[in-house]
Order: sequence, then structure tokens, then C-alpha cells
Amino acid sequence: MDSFNCNGWLFMTIFEGESFAQVQLKHTHDHVIYSEMHVPPEVQEYVENNFKMSTTTIWNELLKKYPNPGFKRRSIYNIAANARRKEWYRDPDELKSAKILLEESKTSKYSIADVDLPEVDGFSGLAFSLPNVMLKFGGRVREVSLDSAWNTNASHYELYALLGEVHGSGCPLGYLLLQSPKSGEEGAKESYIRAFLEHFKKHYELNPSFTLTDKDLSEINAFLEVFPDAKHQLCFWHCLHAVKQ
Repeated sequence: MDSFNCNGWLFMTIFEGESFAQVQLKHTHDHVIYSEMHVPPEVQEYVENNFKMSTTTIWNELLKKYPNPGFKRRSIYNIAANARRKEWYRDPDELKSAKILLEESKTSKYSIADVDLPEVDGFSGLAFSLPNVMLKFGGRVREVSLDSAWNTNASHYELYALLGEVHGSGCPLGYLLLQSPKSGEEGAKESYIRAFLEHFKKHYELNPSFTLTDKDLSEINAFLEVFPDAKHQLCFWHCLHAVKQ
């Protein structure tokens, strides 16, 4: 919808002791009439039944039947997103929802195993390993890397992924979600990462020859303590970036 300065004004008068108010609204220039963006029921049903397809694919398929649709692509995206959401959404609390989903996964083909983490005031964590992957490849893994990513969820949990080298490719071994306060207990973050790594050493006898991280000291120190005999290396990209700076 086009937007512009309509030179309009809104004036409200509230009368003390009265149960009503006087409202005056004026537009010097009329706004553009709203166009109907309703998604037909048959289109909504098609999107909900095919939500596992990409939104681009769904949209292209719809254009074959509706060359000049009276609905927007954004509406189709929202319908598909809501349908996908039902597959993983369990509770308004993201952490609780994740725990419920992981508990359900224990009986599915995507088996997971809980990782025991410490409890530190102000910190919150959730971690799990992938037993099927570890039992199949764990003994062959000689190189592991740990990296984290931000802004993957609304609760601001930092996401750590432990990857192992399997036949020349990176293979996920487990994940750690960690929420840290701005000023928390010193060494707490490292203790969570250390507990995460110890789980793989204890339960799957993971014994890498090489470990890899970026320049995060919490990650480096945790690796050095859990796998003291492994050679630790820094990410090549981060090293080049540091030199250039």
C-alpha cells in the first residue's frame, strides 16, 4: 500500500467524570483503498499440505494455477511457517519446548542422549549428543572442532556445535545451547563447555589427535583440559583475520 503525508490530524477530548470521549479525525488527502489480500481456502490447504517444500517452490507452483494472484507471497510464507512450527513447537518457553522435543526424540529414529551440565547462577544450558553417529564413527574421529553461533533463537542462547572429521567431511557429534549473563561467575562458561566435551570422552571414548576452535579462550582451555594430548589448532580464517588487523 502506498504511504504519503495526508496532512491529517487526530484530536481527542476527555471529559472529567464522563464515560465517553470526543474523537475527531481528519484527512486532507484520502488514503489509497485497501486491497483484499485474502488467501483462498484451497490455496491455504495446498500450502499446509506441502509445507515441507521450500516457500519458493510452493509459490512457483501456485503461480502456475494463479498467474495473477490476489494474495502476496508473504501470506504464503506465513502459512507455511505456521505449519512447520507445529512440528517443533511444544511450549511458549523455548527452553522447556526444546527439552520436551528432545525427550520425544529419544524414541524416534533421530536418537539423542542428554549431557549433564553444571548449574551456575545466571547461566542456563542444554546439551545433547548423537549416539547413533558416535557409535558408528566415534572411534574413527581424529579431528574435532567446536564453534558457536549467535542469534539462532529468541532467548539468546549461544549455539555450540561439535563436529568430527569423518571421511574428509564434517559430521555433527552433538550440540550445546548456553545462555550467559553479561557479568557472570568467572570460568562458568568454560565449565559448561568442559562438561560438554567430557561427555564424549566418557561415554564414547572420543580421543582426537587434533582439536580446533576460534580464538575463544573458554573453548581453548576446555579442550586443553579434556584432551591434553591432542594438538590444538586455531581456525585458519581467524588467524589470517588477526594478522591482517
